[in-house]
Amino acid sequence: MSRSIVLFASALVALSACTSGAAERTGPTGRACDPGGTAPASYPGWPGSDSTATATTTELVPLLVSSELAVGQNRFLFTLIDGQNRLIAAPEVEVDVRFFDLASDPDSPVTELTAGYLQVEEDRGLYRAAVEFSCSGTWGAELTARVPDREQRQARVVFSVRPESSTPAIGAAVPATDTPTADSVEAIERISTDTDPDPDFYRLSVAEALEQQKPFALIFATPAFCQTRACGPTLDIVREVSTDFKEDLAFIHVEPYELETTDAGLQPALSEAGGFQPVPSVVEWGLLSEPYIFVVDGEGTLAAKFEGVAGADELRAAFQAVAAD
Repeated sequence: MSRSIVLFASALVALSACTSGAAERTGPTGRACDPGGTAPASYPGWPGSDSTATATTTELVPLLVSSELAVGQNRFLFTLIDGQNRLIAAPEVEVDVRFFDLASDPDSPVTELTAGYLQVEEDRGLYRAAVEFSCSGTWGAELTARVPDREQRQARVVFSVRPESSTPAIGAAVPATDTPTADSVEAIERISTDTDPDPDFYRLSVAEALEQQKPFALIFATPAFCQTRACGPTLDIVREVSTDFKEDLAFIHVEPYELETTDAGLQPALSEAGGFQPVPSVVEWGLLSEPYIFVVDGEGTLAAKFEGVAGADELRAAFQAVAAD
C-alpha cells in the first residue's frame, strides 16, 4: 500500500526530465513575491522551504500531485496519508485549505477554501482546489482535515510557484501541432494503446482542428504505459462526457510516448538509456506530467487545462463553455 500511494502522487513528474528543453510559453508572467530577494530561507512554523517540503507529522501528511504551479489560475491537486503511509483521503474526509504568500506574510492567509474530493479509482482519490497565485516564489498551504469521529488533523506544506507555466497559459494561443490521425481500426491500433478506442478521437489533428476553427479537447494519455494509474480513468471519463458534445467539439487523443509496432503489439520505443521518449507534441505543449487534458475554443485559445484525472463535472463545464462560442 505505501509504495503505491507514494507513486500515485509522485510519479506525475516523470516527464519533467524529458521536456526540460521545451520552449517557454507565451502567457502572463507574474511578479516575484519577493523581488528584492530579502525573504528568509525558512519561515517559523513552516517546514523547510525547499521547492517542496511537507510538515513532519504522524497524523497527516499532504502529498502534492500537481507537477507545477504558476502565477495565475491553478488547479491545486493533493492527497493525504498518515505517518504509516496509509491513505486518509476519502469522500467523507473534508479538507479546508489556507494559502500563504510566505515572503509577504507567513502568518496571514491570502485565501481560504474547502477542497473538493475527486474519486480516481474505487479505492483512492485526490483533492482539488481552484486557486489563483498572484506572484511567483515560495508559498505555503495549511490543510485541516475533518475526519469523521476523530479530532481535526492539520499539516502544512511548502511549495514553489513559477513565474509562468510550461504548458500554454489559459487565454493564450496553442501550438498548431501535427498530431497523429487514423481512419480505420487497424490504423488506430498503430497509434493508440486504448483497448476500446473511440474512432472519433483520431479523426482530426490539432493542426486540422485549428485550421477549421473547431473547438477541441486534446487528451495526452497512455492507458498501457502510464507513469501513474490515472491515464485509463482519464480517457474513460473524457469518453463518457464527450457523447454530449461531439457535434460541437473535436476530441483528440495522443499517446505521449514514442511507440513502435512489435510482435507483442505497440511497445515504447526506448531511448539508448532505456527510458521512454516523449513525442514531439509533448515537448511543444510543455508537458511535465501525464495524463493532461487541454480544452481549446474555436479561436485557438486555451480555455481550460487539467493535469491528472479530471472530474466529469469539470470537463462538462469546460466543454460547454467552448461549445457555446
